[in-house]
Amino acid sequence: MIIKVLFFAQLKDAFGVGERTMEAREGTTVSEFIQSLFEETAVARLKGLPMLYSINEDFVDENQALRDKDTLALLPPVAGG
Repeated sequence: MIIKVLFFAQLKDAFGVGERTMEAREGTTVSEFIQSLFEETAVARLKGLPMLYSINEDFVDENQALRDKDTLALLPPVAGG
Protein backbone atom coordinates (compact mmCIF):
# COMPACT_ATOMS: atom_id res chain seq x y z
CA MET A 1 0.00 0.00 0.00
CA ILE A 2 1.08 3.60 -0.56
CA ILE A 3 1.41 6.07 2.35
CA LYS A 4 2.09 9.79 2.03
CA VAL A 5 4.27 10.95 4.93
CA LEU A 6 4.45 14.61 6.00
CA PHE A 7 7.51 15.75 7.97
CA PHE A 8 7.58 18.80 10.23
CA ALA A 9 10.20 20.72 12.26
CA GLN A 10 13.48 18.86 12.79
CA LEU A 11 12.17 15.82 10.92
CA LYS A 12 11.77 17.94 7.79
CA ASP A 13 15.40 19.05 8.17
CA ALA A 14 16.65 15.51 8.86
CA PHE A 15 14.85 13.92 5.92
CA GLY A 16 15.54 16.90 3.65
CA VAL A 17 11.94 17.00 2.39
CA GLY A 18 8.53 18.04 3.68
CA GLU A 19 6.79 14.97 2.32
CA ARG A 20 7.55 11.58 0.88
CA THR A 21 5.45 8.80 -0.63
CA MET A 22 6.37 5.36 0.68
CA GLU A 23 5.22 1.77 0.51
CA ALA A 24 4.09 -0.28 3.51
CA ARG A 25 2.66 -3.73 4.12
CA GLU A 26 -1.10 -4.01 4.55
CA GLY A 27 -2.00 -3.80 8.26
CA THR A 28 1.17 -1.97 9.30
CA THR A 29 0.66 0.15 12.42
CA VAL A 30 1.98 3.68 12.85
CA SER A 31 4.55 2.34 15.33
CA GLU A 32 5.81 -0.33 12.91
CA PHE A 33 5.95 2.17 10.06
CA ILE A 34 7.88 4.71 12.16
CA GLN A 35 10.33 2.05 13.29
CA SER A 36 11.16 1.10 9.70
CA LEU A 37 11.28 4.75 8.64
CA PHE A 38 13.83 5.62 11.32
CA GLU A 39 16.16 2.83 10.25
CA GLU A 40 17.51 5.29 7.70
CA THR A 41 21.02 6.16 8.86
CA ALA A 42 20.68 9.93 8.60
CA VAL A 43 17.72 10.07 10.99
CA ALA A 44 18.50 7.25 13.42
CA ARG A 45 19.49 9.85 16.03
CA LEU A 46 15.86 11.05 16.13
CA LYS A 47 14.41 7.60 16.77
CA GLY A 48 13.42 8.28 20.40
CA LEU A 49 11.95 11.72 19.72
CA PRO A 50 8.44 12.09 21.23
CA MET A 51 5.86 12.76 18.52
CA LEU A 52 2.21 13.21 17.77
CA TYR A 53 0.78 11.31 14.82
CA SER A 54 -2.02 12.33 12.50
CA ILE A 55 -3.66 10.20 9.83
CA ASN A 56 -5.73 12.12 7.31
CA GLU A 57 -5.78 15.13 9.70
CA ASP A 58 -7.06 13.16 12.72
CA PHE A 59 -4.74 12.56 15.68
CA VAL A 60 -4.14 8.86 16.35
CA ASP A 61 -2.01 6.74 18.65
CA GLU A 62 0.88 4.59 17.52
CA ASN A 63 -1.24 1.42 17.44
CA GLN A 64 -3.48 2.72 14.65
CA ALA A 65 -3.27 0.61 11.47
CA LEU A 66 -2.46 2.43 8.25
CA ARG A 67 -4.55 1.98 5.11
CA ASP A 68 -3.73 2.45 1.45
CA LYS A 69 -3.50 6.12 0.44
CA ASP A 70 -3.41 7.42 4.03
CA THR A 71 -1.53 10.63 4.79
CA LEU A 72 0.55 10.27 7.93
CA ALA A 73 1.84 13.49 9.53
CA LEU A 74 4.72 13.26 12.01
CA LEU A 75 4.65 16.13 14.49
CA PRO A 76 7.67 16.36 16.80
CA PRO A 77 7.77 18.88 19.65
CA VAL A 78 8.75 22.36 18.56
CA ALA A 79 10.14 25.28 20.51
CA GLY A 80 10.15 28.90 19.64
CA GLY A 81 9.91 32.31 21.03
